[in-house]
Amino acid sequence: MTAVSVLLCFFFACTGHKSPPQRQPSSDVHLRHQLFQSTLSIVDSPQLDSDDCGNNEQKKIRFRSRVAYSGTPYSGFQLQPHRTTIQGEIEDALYRRYNRRIAVVGAGRTDAGVHARGQAIHFDLLQDEVPFSSTIIVHNATASERSSCDDFCNELQYSMNRMLPLEIRLFRLQLAPYEMSTKRIWHATQSSSSKWYSYRFTLGPTLLNPLERFVRTHIVHRPSFAPTSSCGQPYALTTDDITRLKSILEVYVGTHDFKAFGGQLEQNEKRSGKKMNTIRTIHTVELVKESFEFDSTGSSELNCFIGEEGNYRIDFLIEGALYKMVRNMVGTAIQVWLGNMQQTQLVELLQTDDSGDVEKSRKDNPCKPAPPEGLTLECVYYNDLF
Repeated sequence: MTAVSVLLCFFFACTGHKSPPQRQPSSDVHLRHQLFQSTLSIVDSPQLDSDDCGNNEQKKIRFRSRVAYSGTPYSGFQLQPHRTTIQGEIEDALYRRYNRRIAVVGAGRTDAGVHARGQAIHFDLLQDEVPFSSTIIVHNATASERSSCDDFCNELQYSMNRMLPLEIRLFRLQLAPYEMSTKRIWHATQSSSSKWYSYRFTLGPTLLNPLERFVRTHIVHRPSFAPTSSCGQPYALTTDDITRLKSILEVYVGTHDFKAFGGQLEQNEKRSGKKMNTIRTIHTVELVKESFEFDSTGSSELNCFIGEEGNYRIDFLIEGALYKMVRNMVGTAIQVWLGNMQQTQLVELLQTDDSGDVEKSRKDNPCKPAPPEGLTLECVYYNDLF
């Protein structure tokens, strides 16, 4: 251990600084990183995502799975060189089992510190890696074939979870279906219809439960519209305050241009050479009061940590999100609620300029994104109710 490492450990031990443990890449990760640049293109290659299941030359069978993870010790979902990610950990587990790199495609690319309860992924295995024929996808399977497929999926899910870190769990691993409506095999990203994100936070001057410090954000700032107290008592939230926040969040509902809420748009456009479509549809935005448990006597004092009466959650049902879009939406709404920004400014940021004379950018939005720990990808929805 270097002298700098010793000093840092001494600093965190003495100050009690909140520093969540960062998972270090394994030896397999280092091996994969050496081949990162040359193999990353495999994820979106036509060969890997070939969807013609009726082709006799098709030798890959697609599987899909739900994924739940705590994003605290990870640098996001997407594979990154020399960083520990959710996708990287899943691919490492597949590599250890099949001794080759198997690309994993996720429905959403959550950023560092963001969690997921119902993320969706898919990956392709070769014909000789499964105990049944690829024709089971497009033809009626016999009872024996279906039983063999189910047993294999259950065993693979169990094996993967044994190899994955405790912060990541696969569930509902199954054969990906062939979609008759699109004549394509199921795809984690392209087949999704909508996504449900939630953002959890504690409002007001109450304490944040330390057990939730990595899954909830504490908003402790005093609203500018709050009346001053001559006796120095902390400001207590009122029904009008919550009603005001709900009205601000409702501004997002509908189809708008979210260019002022996306992250790294200019960098991505320069890298790809294509202009990104920043029009997104928000189906529902709901502010939910999260209740706490009462004991057998009807009192909450024994089971409720002080401050949990200020726990809230914002639910977003959207078709798709730009990078950091949801966090920027929450951060901007909170700043409007605190009185640091006018609601009319928020409306202007969402307006689409049909003339093209005024080009919006993230710089037009002065608000910072909400912290990542409060955000969770709750579910990715599909037409087949997967």
